[in-house]
Amino acid sequence: MHNLIFSHISDIDGMGSVILLKLVDKNTHYELCETFNVNSKFEEYYNKNLLYDYDNIYITDLCLDDEHLKLIQNDDILKEKVRVFDHHESVLQYNTYDFVDIVIKDKNGYCCGTTLFYNYLLNNDIIKSNKAIDKFCELTRRHDTWEWKKIYNDEMARYLSLLFETIGTEKYIEIMYNKLSNEDEFKFNHIEEFLIENRKAKMMEKVLSYVEGIVYKEIFGLKAGIVFISYEYRNDVAQYLTDENYDIDFVMLIAIEHGTISYRSVKPGVNVRIVAEKMGGKGHDEAAGNSISDKQKQEILNILLS
Repeated sequence: MHNLIFSHISDIDGMGSVILLKLVDKNTHYELCETFNVNSKFEEYYNKNLLYDYDNIYITDLCLDDEHLKLIQNDDILKEKVRVFDHHESVLQYNTYDFVDIVIKDKNGYCCGTTLFYNYLLNNDIIKSNKAIDKFCELTRRHDTWEWKKIYNDEMARYLSLLFETIGTEKYIEIMYNKLSNEDEFKFNHIEEFLIENRKAKMMEKVLSYVEGIVYKEIFGLKAGIVFISYEYRNDVAQYLTDENYDIDFVMLIAIEHGTISYRSVKPGVNVRIVAEKMGGKGHDEAAGNSISDKQKQEILNILLS
């Protein structure tokens, strides 16, 4: 079978589905996308008639917009090839398409793209379950939903993300593919543990430096903390502000080089998805974001440099 997968580039949930599909087909072709460019990436393949070369096309931890979903629905060939798996509230309305599965929560808790895709592969006898893969998928889910912190106090899930942040996307896919292909239990080896410990130390140093530069402002009637960061530290800064009980409702994390603004709730019950949607973005109630246009980047840089 000739497989193509579009998945989220930003975190371990996006990587998880790619790794699972590579376990099924080592020669899987994958495209790692941002939330805000998955439509254009898909369109590139469509315009070049490349989509028809694949037996299966998966879109995981992301969802196309209504225009592109309608395009698939109206194509008798593509609607049999494409499957979409996502778990974000902001795209729940697209569940009306037969080839789209948007699931927010199931019996195990809040879902992530990796576990939704894994369940699909299992239910259709495309992959076989084992302890290592089961553990990898659950760790990914716990980290992506932040249940590792809120419910389980599961540092191993956090360590998996720290490892990803240390070695990057391609190396992470390679290492996890090899680990899940050859090991019965999921665990970190000595080199991985060393990298994780180094990352932890560096992370806290960076978080403290970012928090020192926090700016306070009222946004849409809520108390916001605004922080300029490197994208990879967005969740760590938000968690620190939450743990230290900062007197803000949410934090606005601006990553200029990455071209995104991330929003994270700091106080319980604050819905940052609404804030993101007002800025043209989307996401979850407690974690959302939007892209920054080139013009906005320049305006922000001008303010910073003035």
